Amino acid sequence: MAYMHWRAELEVGHGQIDREHQSLVEVLNRLHAAMKQGKGREEIEKVLVFLKDYTVGHFRAEEALMMTHAYPEAAAHIAIHADLIRQVKDLIADHQSGKALLTASVLEFLEDWLVKHIMGEDKAFGAFLKSKGITA
Repeated sequence: MAYMHWRAELEVGHGQIDREHQSLVEVLNRLHAAMKQGKGREEIEKVLVFLKDYTVGHFRAEEALMMTHAYPEAAAHIAIHADLIRQVKDLIADHQSGKALLTASVLEFLEDWLVKHIMGEDKAFGAFLKSKGITA
């Protein structure tokens, strides 16, 4: 059973962004499955690194759209992205050093962040793109 389910209310109305958000949900589900199955530290670390790398790529694509279309809230949105990337990098470093175990609360943090970000900043950005006729 999946940890997190994609639902229509999470769609922002831009095909590429929505597909990438669905992929992020799938990565959270992979991370949950690895934890639940008691996978080794290396497997969990691989999923965490993939999550970071995928998120960085997704944020770059979103930010490129912001710059291309002169999104007025771009600076604040980009700062929020940078903060999450820093937190995920810290999580990976702590996991690698043995300082922190990946727990359900970490997974909940990632899910909450993703949902709140999509429902807030990304929905606003999606509405901006839609107002310009950009949905692909």
